[in-house]
Amino acid sequence: MASFSGIRKRLGPIYAVADQCIYSASQLLLSFALARVLSPSDFGIASAFLAIVSFQYILHTAVVHEPLLIKRYYADRSAAWWSWALVVAVSVAGSLIWQVTGFPGPLNWAGVALIVGYEIFWISRSVLLVGRRFVVLCVSGVLISSGYLVVLVGLRPATWTQALLWIAAIQLSFLLLVARSLKNVIAPLPAPANTQTLTIKEATAYGWKASLSQLMSWIMTGGAILLLGSSADSAQGGLLKIYITFLLPMQYVLLALGYYILPKLAASWKSDRRKDAFRLFIKFVVFGFLVAEIGGVLLGLLGPYLVVLAFGKNYGGMDFSPFFYAPAIFGLTMCLRTGFRAAGRPGALLWCSIFGALVFAACMLMGKPPISYIQTINAMTLGFACMAAAMMAWLFFIMRAPAAPQAR
Repeated sequence: MASFSGIRKRLGPIYAVADQCIYSASQLLLSFALARVLSPSDFGIASAFLAIVSFQYILHTAVVHEPLLIKRYYADRSAAWWSWALVVAVSVAGSLIWQVTGFPGPLNWAGVALIVGYEIFWISRSVLLVGRRFVVLCVSGVLISSGYLVVLVGLRPATWTQALLWIAAIQLSFLLLVARSLKNVIAPLPAPANTQTLTIKEATAYGWKASLSQLMSWIMTGGAILLLGSSADSAQGGLLKIYITFLLPMQYVLLALGYYILPKLAASWKSDRRKDAFRLFIKFVVFGFLVAEIGGVLLGLLGPYLVVLAFGKNYGGMDFSPFFYAPAIFGLTMCLRTGFRAAGRPGALLWCSIFGALVFAACMLMGKPPISYIQTINAMTLGFACMAAAMMAWLFFIMRAPAAPQAR
């Protein structure tokens, strides 16, 4: 049994990476299916609703996912319910405010159904991950990917409203996994010695702090899709969605590599092995930048063919020139974030992110309407470039700072 337990422990990271790859693939397949069954205008509107969901994902990660991974147990069931309800309430409120202020026509409750469905899906992933049920995570990821293809491509919904309702209906099935796995995240009675449980107050305090930095990046990605999808030419939002979709594989690869070296970096950053940590971090940043640039060049060359293959002939006229430089800048910021996490400087990361978001907002305000997806991509690239410049300057300052004295 001991050897079997050791094998499971070694396979855990492999399962976790496989689950992340399957999850990202499911979202890519969803975008592909929506683009093929909907008109360009309807796809742009659906992309705007999915941008709201990407904002919800930031809240879910900060209020539910990360605090639960840190503490592992909720203090009681009410703490779990209130944490989950808080994310849904804030997400629904944001969606309704957007529809009232920026979306033409009456309120459409398909967006609310989508938010509830996605939250159920993500809660099931969080409780399964805390319970180390990696095989179930991978299998459920494959099932939902298959569900997207079977329902959307097979039934071919006529409008974006029908498509969103079908997506929400698919995700409601994950309620069963939540019900069966809830006991894994509720503190047992009597609680084991030294058990630290998570309260709603702690989840909320951690959540708002962790959300702010990611929110700045969302403004330049999901927020931009929301803006264009709400415009008179909603098809521009769909085109921007396609551009960002092509960036997702690179994002997840660099995230996985960053998380892999993060424990070693964090352990060495303030020790007598600081120079080794710096060398490893610099190698990672250079490697990530080169990988992103190579990927961008390949996408720039193959993009016109890939977009038709994945999304259909309606999008064959896209301009892929930004891929030759933008992905490298985006990848650079992804790698630099790892250094801030290792150094324990979330506040510094937040200020750098705010700087990049302000540059993006200024570029968008200076653009002459109607704003196209190419203008938005250029503004987004400049925002991330300014963010990366601030991050490198701040990290250089951190590197030059004297190491903290070690406790004996």
